This record gives sequence, C-alpha cells and structure tokens, in this order.
Amino acid sequence: MKLFDYIKVLFSSPTNWDKLKSYDKSKNSFMVNRFMAIKFPIQANLFNALRTDPVGAAESWRMVASKFKRVPGWIYTRVRKTKKEKVWEPSQETIDFYLKINEIGERELREALKFNRETTVETLKRIEKQLKDDVHRRKL
Repeated sequence: MKLFDYIKVLFSSPTNWDKLKSYDKSKNSFMVNRFMAIKFPIQANLFNALRTDPVGAAESWRMVASKFKRVPGWIYTRVRKTKKEKVWEPSQETIDFYLKINEIGERELREALKFNRETTVETLKRIEKQLKDDVHRRKL
C-alpha cells in the first residue's frame, strides 16, 4: 500500500483500518510519524525516543486520527516549484569570434562573464546576430 493511500485509511473509518496488515502499518509508520510531528511534535519525539514498535506507533496515531473527520490539510505539505530561467548560450562560432577579436582565452571569457555579465552577454548577442545576418558567411 502506498503512503497516501495508507494516510486515507488512517483517517477513515475503523473497518478499513482493521483490514490492514501489520506489515503495511509498520512500513509507513516512519513517514506517518514525520507528518504527525507537524502538529504533534512532542508525541512524535517520544515515539522515537522510546523506540516504540512501528505497529504500536501506528495504532497510537490511529487513535489521534480518529478525532478528525477527514484527512487534515497539514498532512499534505507542498514544495514550491522554482521557475527555470531560460539561459542563453552563445554558439561556438560566436565564442571563437569574440575570443579572436579581443585576443583573450576561454579563462578570460569566464572571468568577464563572472564580473561583468550583462555587458559581455550583450556583446556576445550582438556578435551572434551580426554573424547570423552576415550575407558573405552564408553557405549557398
């Protein structure tokens, strides 16, 4: 049985709980203890400190869960998704052209990107646009 299916049974009627095997109770007891520690940190800490049997801890959490009419919202914790920024990467031809014009190596280019990123990226974009628009470089 998967974790959130187990949690639904934990907070549902006692008939579903009685049908669960001890294996399912002990398998999910660690995560249930973590979830319940959000609202009941002292009790969860005592279960850990006393090294309570996982099935016994599950039965204890069932007694607590029986006071709720449904699965409480604090069980479902969410992680905020970070928006991935589009990172512009210049073509190798643009980089080679920039290095040749400025008579620098790749190490100096990395330093320029580190210390003066906006100007360097702007210059690389201009060079890339010019190389792309150059009629004489196009292959026919």
